[in-house]
Amino acid sequence: MKIVYSLQPSSFCFGVEKSILGLATIIKNHPGEQIYCIHALVHNPKVTASFEKMGVHFIESLDEITDPNAIIVFSAHGTDRTIIQQAKEKGKEVYNLECPFVSKIYTEADLFIDKWIATFFYIGKEHHQEGKNVIAYIRSKGAKVYVFQTAEEIPEIPPETEIAVLSQTTLNFEYVQEILQQIQQRYPHAHLPAHSDVCKATCERQSVILQNLDKFQTFIVIWGKESSNTRQLYEIGKRNDKQTFYGESFDDIIQHPHDELLAHETVAVTGWASTPQEDIQKVVDFFVTNGYKEEILNLKKS
Repeated sequence: MKIVYSLQPSSFCFGVEKSILGLATIIKNHPGEQIYCIHALVHNPKVTASFEKMGVHFIESLDEITDPNAIIVFSAHGTDRTIIQQAKEKGKEVYNLECPFVSKIYTEADLFIDKWIATFFYIGKEHHQEGKNVIAYIRSKGAKVYVFQTAEEIPEIPPETEIAVLSQTTLNFEYVQEILQQIQQRYPHAHLPAHSDVCKATCERQSVILQNLDKFQTFIVIWGKESSNTRQLYEIGKRNDKQTFYGESFDDIIQHPHDELLAHETVAVTGWASTPQEDIQKVVDFFVTNGYKEEILNLKKS
């Protein structure tokens, strides 16, 4: 029997939904006003295009705003707190729609800084929107930040150094845990977060794939190409020798040769936390019309 599995959870997470509903509410409450969002609200071009049609301007810097009555919005990825203060001095109103899991990183950073910890290890991507802003904020407080992504890149500094360790919320949970263990072994005075910085949505979407690797041969991920967390899902498929496809939409997926898409009898489909559910369902429906039976695979709670 040919089966296409819809992996759950997928599609919008709490943080993405909160940000999208937040921006929709801002538009409703400020009719006719100029609304500027710093960076894409979430890393999905379909969501960006939808809000652009509603009149939202997506920009990368406050310097692009010249209207003193501008409504300024910060994206789900969070931002340097000093930039938020600058925005309050520049525009009429400011809204911060960052994900609560990203907010947690800034809270942790402040707690460590208040303890006079001056050295930070940041596990993540320096040029990702989330990481870039967290790193800039910590450095603005006078602390030194070492940025790396793998255990092999853990910096060599005096082992007695008191270190605070933070990580990007959208990384591979298992990899981050391995890195944290090595840091603890090498730096006995390292301060780690009480709870993982990798967000719940990231952990769940990675876990449901890993729990069901024996059930499918072909793996399809629908994502925005700027999305770091969806890249992690794609890499899980590749590392586990699945025939793996990705695209930003149904139209992207069906550009692949159909004989390759339909080469195996078991297929799993997922989308990241910023992927609309209808985009995922269109891909599932494509397989159903080609003789596959749809089944749902839910995350098994431990």
